Amino acid sequence: MNPGDPLAELRDIHLPNSVSAWPLAPGWWVLIIVACAGLAALLVLWSRRHRARLYRRQALLQLQQIEHSSEQQIAALIELLKQTVNSAYPEQHYSSLSINEFFAFLRHSCPGAIFANLPDNLDNLLYAKDSELDPLITEQLTESATIWIRQHLPSHKLNYKPPC
Repeated sequence: MNPGDPLAELRDIHLPNSVSAWPLAPGWWVLIIVACAGLAALLVLWSRRHRARLYRRQALLQLQQIEHSSEQQIAALIELLKQTVNSAYPEQHYSSLSINEFFAFLRHSCPGAIFANLPDNLDNLLYAKDSELDPLITEQLTESATIWIRQHLPSHKLNYKPPC
């Protein structure tokens, strides 16, 4: 070694240890907690909405059964609509309205164009034999019922006062 050589006293360069991914910084913990809370809230909201729409799914299944039956379709259809109204609006008792007022309520509670051009003697059609009914009326009522079950307004958005 040369005593006058200052470079001889230098040591090799040592790299620092690599940065570890664990333990996480506090900011990451906060982000993980917020993300988990958000996912839990979304799951709870989805679950509530799914349970709240159960009556709609059941009504649509019953409507399919009514379509495939051959007896008293109109009476069964109106009975299904009244049961669905009772489930959708349990506090208002709209199902106890007269048949014409009931269909006026159904038209008002759905944004779609439904139950238009119904015959005036709808009360008599309830008790008529299926052979006396026009199949177009039954088809129109079924299509309108399907639309109403899928699209009717929730009770907090409904502003309907039945006629006195």
